[in-house]
Amino acid sequence: DWSSDVCSSDLSLLLSLARPFSLVAAWIGRRALRGALGTGSVLDLRLDGNVGDPLLLLSHLEFAAGRPGVRGVLLQVAGMGWGWATLQEWRAGIQRIREKGVSVVVYAESPGNAALYLSSVADKVIVPPMGEVSLLGVGGQLRFFGPALERLGLEFDVVSAGAYKSMGESFTRRVASPQNREATQLLVEELQAELMSALSLGRGVSESQLEAAMAKGALSPDEALAAGLIDRVAYESEIDEFLKELLGKECTRVDLGQLTKPLSLLRRAERHSRGLPQIAVLHLRGNITMGVEPGGRQRIAPPEVIPALRALREDPMVQAVVLAVNSPGGSVLASDLIWKEVQLLDQAKPVVAYFGDVSASGGYYISAPARAIYACPGTITGSIGVVGGKLVTGAATAKLGIYSEAVGGGPMLGMYSSEEPFDPSQRARFRARLQMAYKGFVERVAEGRKRTVEEIEPMAQGRVWAGASALEGGLVDGLGGLTQALDKARELSKLHGPWSRKDLVVRPPARFWAQFLPGGLLSLLAPQLKVLEPWLSLPPAAEMLLQSPGVALAVMPVEVDLN
Repeated sequence: DWSSDVCSSDLSLLLSLARPFSLVAAWIGRRALRGALGTGSVLDLRLDGNVGDPLLLLSHLEFAAGRPGVRGVLLQVAGMGWGWATLQEWRAGIQRIREKGVSVVVYAESPGNAALYLSSVADKVIVPPMGEVSLLGVGGQLRFFGPALERLGLEFDVVSAGAYKSMGESFTRRVASPQNREATQLLVEELQAELMSALSLGRGVSESQLEAAMAKGALSPDEALAAGLIDRVAYESEIDEFLKELLGKECTRVDLGQLTKPLSLLRRAERHSRGLPQIAVLHLRGNITMGVEPGGRQRIAPPEVIPALRALREDPMVQAVVLAVNSPGGSVLASDLIWKEVQLLDQAKPVVAYFGDVSASGGYYISAPARAIYACPGTITGSIGVVGGKLVTGAATAKLGIYSEAVGGGPMLGMYSSEEPFDPSQRARFRARLQMAYKGFVERVAEGRKRTVEEIEPMAQGRVWAGASALEGGLVDGLGGLTQALDKARELSKLHGPWSRKDLVVRPPARFWAQFLPGGLLSLLAPQLKVLEPWLSLPPAAEMLLQSPGVALAVMPVEVDLN
């Protein structure tokens, strides 16, 4: 018996101090929902890149789908941009909704791998006549800028700790190293197998038939219908008639987006009015950084996360905590500061980690103290390694007639200067620093996993793993979603009776400016590089290295394209 809400405002505190108000608010909320969700309601929800936190939205959808009068759910799927774990969470959520006797219909105008994977467990899948169905398979995108930087007179001086910590290759090579290619190939093969297995099971189509469809590339809706990938070719305007046919009676579509806030308020009020013991879910998303993120993007920063962890440790109502981590990593220092607070929290009450789409490198670091770690089969994790370096701009600025001269200081004055690469003594010192950070990273993982460093080392070295391989190698304890992580937290906290779930989203303060990349040359070239942005599209790992010269980074090197 649990409810969910976003607890990022002072309203939660007001409700906790005024239980009678909570009772009244819950009664009003239930009455309002009964009015909005009459008999024969179909929850209408558009899934695209603007839905906010997908896990919280899924929680609202499941809660609303369980209300009396709801007969169906219509998901209008567009370019979601979700990763594997999020899709697997939603796929499991659709199955749970159907188990309640609620029909689920998916309408997708041009479904690709992700939309087909998600909709494979729906009752019906609809595509318009001029749509396109693209079952193209899973691929990894490796991009290298080494020759281009050489032509500009730019050089990245990158040092890695871990044979598979390949993030620096983007700036120094023209092709992948054997280790990088090996790890990426295995990762892609695992995710491809998951896609094929899920489609085969969900749609009742053999894998050989799926391979034949995939070999054709883009399919017309009629071809996809013949291949068993979809169920109906129809326009969006024809959906109401189709729903009537499917459900056997007239139905009314209700925009779930208009109910998100009322649902959140109702669930918050119900939770506080009951006064039940709580399991908190702390959602941590984005790069791990000591400061701001360009463009105000989501981040995981000690000044914001540590107070939340301490508040959870001191809250007598919270019996256990689930860390829902979705991060490619970032600063080793920031990761270590958060790691310590998670360790202290786990000493006070059970902590369970749930890994989202990408929970690797620093994302794994901060989760290491958890008593149990759950990941989806498609979660990308591991990458236990450290990398760092700097962009050397001296040769490029000299071509523009710009020179600089160092004056005074000690022998290591120019260690992090952008004017020239590391000299042998500087490189040796920097490498030693990274090796020390890597050693500490592995030791913290070994401590959290209750294994020896020697046992962890084969799974480390910066190598990236999918969830199933991570389970086999002992980096996670089970394959499952947030529901399974909550069940484990309840078990560890010995909660046998009713309890409630409290979701906390840590958001950075609102900012009205963006931080630009460091370096005078980059500022000069910014307008020109903007034109090339769609082609360059540096991965998050590369951006972090640009923003953090000389900083030890625990960051994942590779991206996998699902769509």
